[in-house]
Amino acid sequence: MKPRALLLDAVGTLIELAEPPDEVYVRVASRHGINVDPTQVKTRLATLLHAYQPPIPNPGQLDLHANVEREHWREIIRGALGDIAAEGRCFDDLFGLYGESKTWKRVEDVELMLDGAQRHALKLAIVSNMDARLPAILQGLDLAIDPIVLPSNSGHVKPQAEIFQLALERIGVEASAAFYIGDRDRDCVEAARAAGLSAMRLIGWRNTLQEIGLD
Repeated sequence: MKPRALLLDAVGTLIELAEPPDEVYVRVASRHGINVDPTQVKTRLATLLHAYQPPIPNPGQLDLHANVEREHWREIIRGALGDIAAEGRCFDDLFGLYGESKTWKRVEDVELMLDGAQRHALKLAIVSNMDARLPAILQGLDLAIDPIVLPSNSGHVKPQAEIFQLALERIGVEASAAFYIGDRDRDCVEAARAAGLSAMRLIGWRNTLQEIGLD
């Protein structure tokens, strides 16, 4: 049975970085007079990003969660570049830069998914653990998908089932009629299936659409 809706992850599924982050970190640090070893930054940042877990929202304080996310990223920058970078303008510049659409690009062939969704009259929603910068990034890349369900506006994070359920409620589709596409196993495929959706890991949009019959 073809789905009535596609729920989508964001980073690695719809968008990806336009440049390796370690190169950006080193360049911005240098601009602020902070000299670092590029090899060490690459190693540290890869480890930090691999282990990254989004902060758990307090449902009663969602209006404060965007700042919690910002401070969470401060510790990533501290681990990659050191205290001076984390506590000064270097952090402000890096955090701001990754909230700009120019720092990102569309994942290859994402247009095929958008066209397929339109042809098959599918409802779309984004369910992502990305922070509150995501809507502006997507808007800048002409990826006008709504709703966008995030920890900062839902009070939940993947792999919690509630974040998927909230997205389904907002588009008026049951879990059994929805498909989730993401680029990771635990937080995307396994989490969506546990919430009652069909799901698969992105294997390139052309191949993924063929697998689910939307090519």
